[in-house]
Amino acid sequence: EWKLKLVDRRIAKIVRGAQDLPGQKLFQYLDEDGNRRPVRSEDVNRYLREASGSEFSSKHFRTWGGTLHAASLFAGTELPESKTQQKSVINSVVDKVAGRLGNTRAVCRKCYIHPLVFESWAEGRMLDQMAAANKRKRLISGLDEEETLVLRWLQARGA
Repeated sequence: EWKLKLVDRRIAKIVRGAQDLPGQKLFQYLDEDGNRRPVRSEDVNRYLREASGSEFSSKHFRTWGGTLHAASLFAGTELPESKTQQKSVINSVVDKVAGRLGNTRAVCRKCYIHPLVFESWAEGRMLDQMAAANKRKRLISGLDEEETLVLRWLQARGA
């Protein structure tokens, strides 16, 4: 269960009003017969598959977000010499990503960060590989600069 502190009073009022809708779910919709239905993960995933025309789910967004955040954090972190220090850095990065995603370190590392992120950083090759992937300056449509770089880097690594 998530807890969120809203600073914007207008948004807080809107969310409180939405919470007052009958039922226990914050996000609801009215079906064809006018009945309130909670939005379930299955509903979101069905919509994503229909809208994208492929087997796409909300987990893909979480994996992309986790991979993107981890790659960004590792790219800005020098590789320590000792394996103990490397492990400490890895745990710190994974903890930050896990905190953002609301998962444990183990789940985040196993399910939401692409293994090439760990591998490339631990080999000390991440920055050189990203620099090579960044030679094409043009952004990929729909992605920002960081997303474009990470996607090109992953593609260059065969992911």
